[in-house]
Amino acid sequence: MLRIISTIFSILISFSLHAKSGKATISGQIENHTSSSIRISHLNNQKLVSAELDEQGNFKMTTKIEDGFYFLKYGRNTSLIYLYPKDKLDITFDAKDYKSTLTFNGKGATRNNYLVNKDKLESELTKDLEAFYKVNEEDFLKNIQEIKKVHLSALSEYEVEKIFKTAEKKSLEYNRLLSIQNYESNYKFYLGEEITVSKDFTNPIKSLDLKNKEDYKKQPYYRYLVNSVWSERIDEAKDVGGMLNVLRNIKSQDLLVSLVNGAYSKISSNKERAKDYLDLIKQVTTHELFIERAEKKYQETVRFESLKKGNISPEFSYENVNGEIISLKDLKGKYVYIDVWATWCAPCLKQIPYLKKLEHTYKDNNIVFVSISVDKKEVKKTWKQTIKDKKLTGIQLFADKSFDSDFMNAYAVNSIPRFILIDPKGKIINPEAPRPSFEKTKTLLDQLLK
Repeated sequence: MLRIISTIFSILISFSLHAKSGKATISGQIENHTSSSIRISHLNNQKLVSAELDEQGNFKMTTKIEDGFYFLKYGRNTSLIYLYPKDKLDITFDAKDYKSTLTFNGKGATRNNYLVNKDKLESELTKDLEAFYKVNEEDFLKNIQEIKKVHLSALSEYEVEKIFKTAEKKSLEYNRLLSIQNYESNYKFYLGEEITVSKDFTNPIKSLDLKNKEDYKKQPYYRYLVNSVWSERIDEAKDVGGMLNVLRNIKSQDLLVSLVNGAYSKISSNKERAKDYLDLIKQVTTHELFIERAEKKYQETVRFESLKKGNISPEFSYENVNGEIISLKDLKGKYVYIDVWATWCAPCLKQIPYLKKLEHTYKDNNIVFVSISVDKKEVKKTWKQTIKDKKLTGIQLFADKSFDSDFMNAYAVNSIPRFILIDPKGKIINPEAPRPSFEKTKTLLDQLLK
């Protein structure tokens, strides 16, 4: 029996990516803070340093670092930052609106404000999912090249260190290649349609060196790209034995850890394949807690498989914006299209314009649109503000225990966005309904409501 990894978490704790070559100080203040701490992590998500917030939301942390990309993490919010020895950064943001208010001041601020604005710019450039993805291969390549061009133009306007410019230019190219690698999966994820790219489409990736240890250590998109390529190879294996053979070809311990952690996320709605990934985890690690969590997730998948079309749906009773309790049984007599989402979930927010369009299209039909937030109770005010700011319609509900709510457990909701469709008798039509952005969603609703 192959034992590639004796213990996942001990490796994560002991493995250090970065030589410690200098100190950086990061301090700041968070308005309307709900989480009690803030942290910075390496690209493998291993914690570098963290700090507790005082009552006013102030914090300070000092750590030895090597220059490079890191993750800034607060609650469920994550941002890519670039740190350099002797940086003295001051960070401010409003926890109610992290993305829009995140700002850096002090030494090292310019490069990090560029990254913040880059994230906003990319969200704007890709918000029209059909315009960005639903094009032929040539036009898609033009779309991602245009994004790279826009970012390069923006980068030229910032007075930043040469070492950062070099690293960022490389990062932009790796991101372009990652977009090519993930085109098929993203097309299905956002538009709900299967496509097959031509043989030559992925040529730029085939010629890429996947064994560049330095870039795997320092470049986030190269890391994602390498993980994606190897993950695809594992997924193409016919059985657990084939998966193990793929892993035997990997020499990097860091990459192995990433892929095994990725195997955990693959224990999802496909019951047969989920069992393969569970067995793979049992083959490559003896860490009891990790195996226990994987088995629990597999059991959730089994429960999900029992939710078939025609079964009576599990119930829910949740509070709306006005504090009134709305139950699924209150909606009997109508079709119910449920959107499970959260204010921190970027893919969820991308679906909002499409959901609002559906609501408008079918406003005079026998259907209600219910959005259930799985935000934590500490950010309930943020949920209400998001509803107001984005002018959300339909029935807006707040789950009582986030992902641990009974309804979420019954439907094995462990990732969002998630959509569920129920008929007027309270029976399940589809426990994993198509997204609002999918063309087939409108076709399905037309058939039901005609």
